[in-house]
Amino acid sequence: MPRIPKWLSGGLGATVLAASALTGVMGASGPALAKGAPATVSVWSWRSQDAGMWQSVQNALRKAGVNVTIQFRSITATSYDSVLQTAMDGGKGPDLFYGRAGEGTFQYGASHLITPVNGLVSFKNFVPSSLSAVQYGGKDWGVPIDDETMEVFYNKSIFAKYHLKPPTTWKQFLGISKTLKSHNVIPIFTMPIQTWLLALNIEQIAASTLGDSGAKALVAGKFNFASPQYVKILTALTSLTPYFEPNFMAVGSAGNEEEVALGTGRAAMIMAGIYDVPTIVKYGGKLSNVGAFLMPSAKPGNKPMVDWYPDADLAMNSHITNPAVRAASLAIMRYATTPAFGQDFTGIAGEISPIKGVKIPAKYPMSVQAYKWYQTVAINPLIGIRSAMDTPPPTPLTSNSKTVNTDEGIFTAETNEIQALLSGKVTPAQAARAIQKAVAWYFKRK
Repeated sequence: MPRIPKWLSGGLGATVLAASALTGVMGASGPALAKGAPATVSVWSWRSQDAGMWQSVQNALRKAGVNVTIQFRSITATSYDSVLQTAMDGGKGPDLFYGRAGEGTFQYGASHLITPVNGLVSFKNFVPSSLSAVQYGGKDWGVPIDDETMEVFYNKSIFAKYHLKPPTTWKQFLGISKTLKSHNVIPIFTMPIQTWLLALNIEQIAASTLGDSGAKALVAGKFNFASPQYVKILTALTSLTPYFEPNFMAVGSAGNEEEVALGTGRAAMIMAGIYDVPTIVKYGGKLSNVGAFLMPSAKPGNKPMVDWYPDADLAMNSHITNPAVRAASLAIMRYATTPAFGQDFTGIAGEISPIKGVKIPAKYPMSVQAYKWYQTVAINPLIGIRSAMDTPPPTPLTSNSKTVNTDEGIFTAETNEIQALLSGKVTPAQAARAIQKAVAWYFKRK
């Protein structure tokens, strides 16, 4: 009897699984892994940078005896959600796909389009806080792939030229921005057309301003998004607008303008995610000349904290009809829970894996720093995207669904209000009330 890797057994028991692998039939405890049966598994994602990782996964699975070919397809991020939904709804979706962790994945679960993985995979290797974005209704709907952090990136040469140091307080942040503007340097480059990014900027300020104690109070419903604590956060963001690029409300149609501005030296700072570093480098920013600091707190005395969120998870199509493909898909899902997978991901993408013990290579110094912040000053609990306030009861993503839920998550609510707020059409207090109205469903449950 062949030796079965621990990750391949996934809790089913090595003996049962080995027997299933040899016979090529469906095991009583789950899909068999037909060792000799070739299978082609399709994997869809919006992350083109992960292509090399999936080649590594294919090699590891074949070495373990799974006769699989992985067809990885990346789709433009702005089109991904609609392309995936149309394919899944029409019964032509991929075998495995990257879900937008949280509500984006739960909607497919509510549609019975993906398979819950309870008992099929083990999450013992995962950072516990990363799992909430795949857990809904007592079930696990996917395997987390990455955790992203939000920082302020800056051009070291520009800072050095004007004798500036990374700020640790909001007052210092504004002071640096004022100094840069006085020298005709764009202090902060933004992309308000990309409203999702500005919503993340709100959450950056919120993480440092509220801290863990404030985040716990918000999640517990001791105050809400219309309260002064949150209005202060929106007010802090609007106080930065004098330091944005000229005509900033019209910027962002290409989706990479801020990374280009920092990389080419047109701007001194951007408020962005660790995933933006490769693009900054692509457009001329040398890693040695790019620094990062955490968003300062708008509340004096609070220490800066890193805002983070689970970004993608790997979900499995529930309508795979070919037994060999289903077995191979499950093998991939199990491998995705292992430190080896996490190391493949981090080694190629240079980003944070939610799997314990994964080391970020030294060739990604910005990610090494981000990981240190993630381990030491990560906001807990989450209060923005992928948080409890961002997961209203999901609406099934099917054309024949009769169940429609109009509740919004906090991230969508912030996205909807951010342009009016930054353009001065509404005040921070008015925007806060609109956001609270959109997420009132959450506080009614408290």
